[in-house]
Amino acid sequence: MAYVDVFRTVDVTTLAVVKSVLDSAGITYVVQGESALSLLPVGPLWGGFGSAGVAATIQVPEEEAEEALELLREVTEPDPDTE
Repeated sequence: MAYVDVFRTVDVTTLAVVKSVLDSAGITYVVQGESALSLLPVGPLWGGFGSAGVAATIQVPEEEAEEALELLREVTEPDPDTE
């Protein structure tokens, strides 16, 4: 089974939300680099330091990628009605 990248973040809070969405939809996934996020000060408060190489990447089976991307688009893109 081939896995493909569908999401990458340096923010542990965002990662938790994304994992919850995928869990709720019953989508199989693996996370690479999750433990590294807790090792270094990364994210918006630290100037995105982690974006240079320390990030968590979520991968899903290729056949579930389209559904996963659509779900993640709904939770990660800003709602134009609230801006």
